[in-house]
Amino acid sequence: MLVKMPTANGELFVIGVDVGGTNTDAVCLQGSRVVATSKVPTTENVTDGLREALCNVLSESRQILGQDVPVSRINIGTTHFVNAVIQRTDLTPVAVIRLCGTASHMMEPFIDFPLDLKQIVCASIHLVSGGYQYNGEEITPLDERELIGCIQDIRAKGISNVVVSGIFSPVNPAQELKVAELFAVHYPSAGVTLSHQVGQLSLLERENASVLNECLKPLCSRTVATFAQTLADLGLACPFFLTQNDGTVISSEQALKFPVHTFSSGPTNSMRGAASLSGVRDGIVIDIGGTSSDVGFLQGGFPKEASTKVKVGGVSTNFQMPDVVCKGLGGGSRIQFSLESGQITSLTIGPDSVGYLLNREAKIFGGQTLTTSDIAVAAGMASFGNPALVTDLPEDLVKKAVDKIHGTLEDVIDQVKLSATDVPVVIVGGGSIFVDEKRSLKGTSKVIKPPHYQVANAIGAALSQVSGLRDTVVSLDQMTREEALEEAKQQAKQAAIEHGAQPDSVQITEVTVTPLAYVTNNATRIKVKAVGDLSMREPITVAAYDAPPVTSAVGKAVVAAPRGDAPGQATANIPAPVPSAALPDPQVDPVTGEWILSAFDVECIAIGAGILGCGGGGDPHLGLLSALKMLREGKKIRIISPERLGSTPELTGLVAPVAFMGAPGIAIEKLKVGREFTQAVECIQQLVQAGYGDRVPDSIEGVPVKGDSGVVYIDDFPKVGSSSASLAPPAGSKVVALMSAEIGGTNGIEPLVVGAMLNLPVVDCDGMGRAFPELQMIAHSIYGHPLCPSVLVDDKGRRAVTFKAESNKHLEDHFRAVVAEMGCQGVLAIAPLSPDTVKKYTIHHSVSRACKLGRAVMQAKKSSPIDVILEHENGICLITGKICDVARGITGGFTRGRLLVEGTGQSTGQQLEVEFQNENLVARSVGKDHSKVLATTPDLIAIVDADLGHPISTEELRYGLRVAVLVLASPPLLRSQKALDVVGPRAFGYDLEFTPVAEYVLHTPIL
Repeated sequence: MLVKMPTANGELFVIGVDVGGTNTDAVCLQGSRVVATSKVPTTENVTDGLREALCNVLSESRQILGQDVPVSRINIGTTHFVNAVIQRTDLTPVAVIRLCGTASHMMEPFIDFPLDLKQIVCASIHLVSGGYQYNGEEITPLDERELIGCIQDIRAKGISNVVVSGIFSPVNPAQELKVAELFAVHYPSAGVTLSHQVGQLSLLERENASVLNECLKPLCSRTVATFAQTLADLGLACPFFLTQNDGTVISSEQALKFPVHTFSSGPTNSMRGAASLSGVRDGIVIDIGGTSSDVGFLQGGFPKEASTKVKVGGVSTNFQMPDVVCKGLGGGSRIQFSLESGQITSLTIGPDSVGYLLNREAKIFGGQTLTTSDIAVAAGMASFGNPALVTDLPEDLVKKAVDKIHGTLEDVIDQVKLSATDVPVVIVGGGSIFVDEKRSLKGTSKVIKPPHYQVANAIGAALSQVSGLRDTVVSLDQMTREEALEEAKQQAKQAAIEHGAQPDSVQITEVTVTPLAYVTNNATRIKVKAVGDLSMREPITVAAYDAPPVTSAVGKAVVAAPRGDAPGQATANIPAPVPSAALPDPQVDPVTGEWILSAFDVECIAIGAGILGCGGGGDPHLGLLSALKMLREGKKIRIISPERLGSTPELTGLVAPVAFMGAPGIAIEKLKVGREFTQAVECIQQLVQAGYGDRVPDSIEGVPVKGDSGVVYIDDFPKVGSSSASLAPPAGSKVVALMSAEIGGTNGIEPLVVGAMLNLPVVDCDGMGRAFPELQMIAHSIYGHPLCPSVLVDDKGRRAVTFKAESNKHLEDHFRAVVAEMGCQGVLAIAPLSPDTVKKYTIHHSVSRACKLGRAVMQAKKSSPIDVILEHENGICLITGKICDVARGITGGFTRGRLLVEGTGQSTGQQLEVEFQNENLVARSVGKDHSKVLATTPDLIAIVDADLGHPISTEELRYGLRVAVLVLASPPLLRSQKALDVVGPRAFGYDLEFTPVAEYVLHTPIL
């Protein structure tokens, strides 16, 4: 049926609806004019509340206009789908086909899902040929026969919902698209989500988002059908759209394909509505509800997107979500205070709230609980309830409460600002009555509470724009930066047009260019977003939505029931921190003396390794997931003290340092295979036992040995036969244990994983006591011990061996070029060390140090984590404050930059500058007329979250983060003149002398 839609006064009528957890708000707009509004309680089945809200605005509009309203479209925002994930209801099992070729096998899909959710939605996993490198080259080609076999297997099992995720598919989606074509032929009724259409770079998070998307499709189909039926029952034959996380809309047909895009539309709608009502395109929006406040930044009229992972129902994702800070401050927030001698000595507001019981529990309604609404009425900022019931509140209490409310808002405003410049602030939401817009707020140029602020969320929903996104990695050696940017912009614009935007209205709203660290070929990540107006010509002719009966909207979709207990709130695979009194003690085997790591120990080590990484070394999270997987599989992670080497026949031999080498930005896509770690250790064992540390033949098994640029090497070390090996392995040449090349960052965790895989103990030591960017900075290298022979192994099994190098710097330069050939990722095993070398030239007890450091942070629940860290370490806090500037670039494959921290609290009035090259190197106190160096490498300059004490890497630094900059004492091995020549400030180009911040205190082992 086709319906001709007339218009009134030349402008279209649009209805916006926001279905929240408490209220359903609706508005009718004619252009920018608000014709009618409605606010009703949200009902359990959603549609009853929707129906009532629509009836109200249609009735009110009819009364105002004196005629029926020709509605051209309806935009609906809902939390229905995200609530399903959180509550573990109405979710469908999903099969995942990962196109990965030789990469990522160790970290399968669902590896970081909460266990209860995985049991519900994980139907099957298929790791198959395919995948791309960062530059768009295939890891391996697709195997069509293999894929058809997977499809047939999935169909035979009755699984009807599938995710296809390919490594680097956002860079090149061709393989995912080909798999979709195969499904269309061999299993056309299956629902399929292609990961490149859902998430951005970072395989696990994109895959997770795709799984959530696919498992929600049947629920979305039922919900969309009931929405359509509701509109049809009301005589509305217009199309309807759902609002997305980024503030744009998608058609109901698109929503059936991408329900996950609607997850966070509530805060987004409020911010978009605030921008429309106030005319502010760049500024801050505070949406105050009954329980909490959502605060975010507007950029060009759209919410700024989160730049980090976003957890939904305990699942890490990276799709487009607004960067919103939530504060426990709302219209129903409880207020508690203490009086001594008639003076208020303490005052707290929230975070607990009376919520929807406000009209029973608040004093203005005859209740006994003092709330922010009571204060607003007592202060004369609002008039509702019975004002006479709060006239007895002390004037001093009212004033201090109002001051504290505004102070809290000033703090959160400062937290979300993108620069130090004052910005306009728009306040919306029903709970905003306690904010006096006439009162100035620090950091703001003006405070606006626009008309219709109570229903800004519905107004935001009514706005109709669509978006397109391009997120890719390019090599700027192959094209200019300008060419790459222009190509990405055109692709983003085309995506917006394909989503329904008017071509002449499309504009670029976001451009982010991020060079990838540790890569020498100018690999750069480019992200571009385009937005345009929804294409609708008038008079509008649309097809009426003939909704199927609700009961048949999905057919026979399989919905899994959870195993065991009924689903509740999200749980995590990683054990949640428990109260400090109940923290588990480390387990030491009484017979062997080995420290047997628990999952809690590993999590503590990950936190500590992140802090000791000094901003570099890579995120320990991937290593943490791998280590936890080893423990779940029943493997043991064993730690031994350096002193035990040589004490038994089993511990008489060599210790092999192992490490990840490459770009963290690549690792988040390719992940790990697992065998590259074991192959690296096995290869270094072969090299030593074959005597290649002392002699190097011209060829090995017919493969030539090469020599240039100061190194002697072989491109791919072959399997060694008896003719190439020495007749008898040298005594003591067996690798009996492993160690970390650096304790900082991900390399503090990776040896634990390899040790579990090979059943080898890991020595409680490392080569740096922190993280450094180059191989020659390992302690035993500094003191004259060669790093050769060494091997670098990739996911395809290539074993690049360096037999000799003129210097360890030559080895670093050679392997840096090789790792680029390997797709910017490999695993390194360095020439094994004798027990004597380990005891003399490594940093002892660094695994214990990392664990105790992480444990201290985990324990700091009611005390300052910063104080706890400093109690554990011999160091100082240079400043606590907010990052107010960050600048970075790539030079020689390394991220170089600086950040500026502006002091707050006890550090107010101070400024600190930190310079970094992957790791933090120099910290200076700066002012208008002075600059004083406070700390330099090799002392450990660590930047941590000011509230939690968790580490922040140099890649994560951004304006507005509240941080503490700490300096921890470096070990004596790094403080000699010989060491300072390699890891001191002059080694990094600074004409500075090293001055220790404190004496190093030897850390006691857990063993």
